[in-house]
Amino acid sequence: MAEVSESEEQVQDAPDHLAAGEAPSEAAVVAYLKAHPQLLTDHPQLLETLELAHSTGSAVSLIERQVELLRGKNQRLEARLNRLIDTARENENRAENVLRLARTLIRAPSLANIVVGLRSSMREDFGIDEVFVGLNGGAYKRHDIDGIMPVEPGGAIARAYDNFIRTRLIECGPIAEDKAKLLFPKAEQPVLSAAVVPLEKDKNLGMLALGSRDPERFQPRQGKLFLEITAELVSAAIRARLT
Repeated sequence: MAEVSESEEQVQDAPDHLAAGEAPSEAAVVAYLKAHPQLLTDHPQLLETLELAHSTGSAVSLIERQVELLRGKNQRLEARLNRLIDTARENENRAENVLRLARTLIRAPSLANIVVGLRSSMREDFGIDEVFVGLNGGAYKRHDIDGIMPVEPGGAIARAYDNFIRTRLIECGPIAEDKAKLLFPKAEQPVLSAAVVPLEKDKNLGMLALGSRDPERFQPRQGKLFLEITAELVSAAIRARLT
């Protein structure tokens, strides 16, 4: 009996209409190639003879097209890796800055020094232009420390931020001019966005407000972890100086 070649076996395995010489449908060709992925390996000459339309209008071989696709995939993967590396570096820098802020607040000998250190850290390490600390009027009644104000029930700040005081939820986004002047009266340039964060959310120690001249610096849907950590550090430092 005559031996059957591998190519003949592949033909025999083909759908009936292929073996009969009928024009195969596109779906049939795709199904056949999926079922026989070794076909192009067994017939490498096809890689050079098959031509695909290129985006420039010229024709390229199948193998050239595969190389082009792989090159594009590698470029996308490289771009994604670079973004991940950049994000990791940003997170590392932010963690170092938060650690430096913690040291500054822990070492501050007074409430006035807490505000000075907080302002310096926000501007130099985080690019935040203005800082305001408002403390519950029941725990703090002084008016002689720049940057710290008592928040009295029914007062201007309490009225402007009644919803925040009621919910104790972080507020981020553009800030109205009247509120900006209320929180940051000494700002040399207009504050256009801000974050307002509760200090000791459960005990209602007060509020921390961070302001920026950049209208995009604080956004309603931004991450809140940095703000929460900062508020906890400030709360702990202030509470230690009030007791």
